[in-house]
Amino acid sequence: MLKKVTIYDVAREADVSLATVSRVINGSSVVKANTRDKVLAAIQRLDFKPNEIARGLATSKTTTIAIIFPQMLFAHVKDMIGGIGDVGRHLDYNVCIYTTDEIGDADPIDSVIEKVVKSRADGVILFNNEHIQHQIELVQKYKIPTVVIGKRFSDERIGSIFVDAKAIAYNIVDQYLAKGKKDIVFIDTKQNLINTQDMIQGMKEAFIKHQIHFDENKQVLPTSPQYEDSYVQLMGYFKSHKHDLVFAGYDKEAVAVVNAASDNNIKIPHDMEVIGMMNSTYASICRPTLTSVHMPIYDMGALAVRLLTKILHQEEIDTKEVTVQHLLMPRDTTM
Repeated sequence: MLKKVTIYDVAREADVSLATVSRVINGSSVVKANTRDKVLAAIQRLDFKPNEIARGLATSKTTTIAIIFPQMLFAHVKDMIGGIGDVGRHLDYNVCIYTTDEIGDADPIDSVIEKVVKSRADGVILFNNEHIQHQIELVQKYKIPTVVIGKRFSDERIGSIFVDAKAIAYNIVDQYLAKGKKDIVFIDTKQNLINTQDMIQGMKEAFIKHQIHFDENKQVLPTSPQYEDSYVQLMGYFKSHKHDLVFAGYDKEAVAVVNAASDNNIKIPHDMEVIGMMNSTYASICRPTLTSVHMPIYDMGALAVRLLTKILHQEEIDTKEVTVQHLLMPRDTTM
């Protein structure tokens, strides 16, 4: 087995001190040009690969990005993680994944953030969820450069990537109200990458425009992010309810709506139309296929990494609040 080349070998080959090799690796300007060239030549001859963690000890940078999300959000964020990983590799950053969930009565996010701090990650990517405000307060406390996906927020060290959830809901509901379809219900879940409070506000503003009373207690139906639980709840609900439109905050909940309504002999879309969000795999496997709002999930992850690295390197940034475009993808659950 070939012996791994170390910084000691480079120092011996170049006939310089370990400190000099470290300074060259970390781009220090105090090393004379001829000495730097000698060290670089030794590195090339020995095919030395500097250890990124060791470099971080000298520079206080680890070239590591931490991403944190509740396990319940995995179906929402898996494609975003692909975008984060690809751009991270392109920019020579390592990506570490941390997941959170409630254990008993406690949310372990505080301990997860402490682990991130101890790992000395350069920055963090968070995903909107029901505890996002507390998570933002924690990264602010530790002064960690951060990008939040799914919620609009920014300060000196924090940026965000999001869709205009209020505009999405407003535009869809406005179109249905204009057609005289006033019985509209929104399916809301606690764990959601989309800011559902903004969506509810968009619905409300559309109702106000059409001078129709909006009753949040009747027109917003909270449900579980677990399909099995939401389906059981909705099976009971649709025994006595039917609406012009049911608009869900995520495709999985929209599929539960379609299946529970169909099992109650409500014909989709003739008796009731259904729209989901995210345009995920759930939309294509649903029967009938699900109309959904498409968002560039992969691109949102990629943009998050690029924005975070700009914050880390203190590059010029046009805006720390980046809105991505959305597009309604009509399918068979709407007419």
